[in-house]
Amino acid sequence: MGRHEIRYHDNHSLVWTWPLTLAVSGVALAAVAVGGVLWAVGATGPGPLGGLALPASVALFVAISGRLISANRMRYEGAEFPAAPPSSPAPVGSGARRRSAVRRSGLAYFYMVLAGGGPAAAALLNWNTQGRSISLLELILGACALSGCYLAGPAARFVVTPEYLHVDRALRRISVPRRLIAGFERGFLTLTLRLDGGDHLDVRIDSPLNDMGRSEYRTNIRAQLRTAERIVAMLRAVPATYGTGGEVVTAPRRGMRALAIVTVIVAVAAVVAFPFAIRSS
Repeated sequence: MGRHEIRYHDNHSLVWTWPLTLAVSGVALAAVAVGGVLWAVGATGPGPLGGLALPASVALFVAISGRLISANRMRYEGAEFPAAPPSSPAPVGSGARRRSAVRRSGLAYFYMVLAGGGPAAAALLNWNTQGRSISLLELILGACALSGCYLAGPAARFVVTPEYLHVDRALRRISVPRRLIAGFERGFLTLTLRLDGGDHLDVRIDSPLNDMGRSEYRTNIRAQLRTAERIVAMLRAVPATYGTGGEVVTAPRRGMRALAIVTVIVAVAAVVAFPFAIRSS
């Protein structure tokens, strides 16, 4: 098959080359055009040409999105991750004392608007046409959805201090002494933080909401590289000093755990109360 051989990425997803993308897109566009003409003349029906538009549109979307994903993956597959700055101490009082950056959470923000704003909008739009208790429960459910999406997204962050790199997940904090940081490497869907002594830490760089459905074909190479660059920039901005801790320490984030517990309890109570509110209205 030569240069037109079908190839796959290392996660077994199809490599959408330009020839393949143009071929599939051309056939899909032709099918959409034929389907449009048939619809215009009123000839659509249960026959083999009647339902061309929908599958052709899906094929066109798959080809274009597949090409964008493949181009992004191939561009960053061989990218070099930035080296960690040396951890030698700096004079006391020089430089920043703390830097932080939230985890990439685009999908979590989207669901915050969708799941949090949806019930709130329904409550406000129907404030005068439905029972007040129903509207209040809708507002409570919207707030719970907002809280849940926050915990699944921007609640996680990276914090750099003179002594530690703190990897804050939703419910726990992993504190890595800066003197142990050896560098960064690409992982499958997590950024690999290499530590002195050959150990490593897998660092999640996007929201768990991204893993809904099948995630074996998902790629976030660019996000891994950009996250490593942000962390290294913070490490350079905050001069290192000798810390008292010599090991990686994991501790609970009590505030976030309290928020998670309260969110679950309030959401369950609101769901249980909803049928009673409907009956009483």
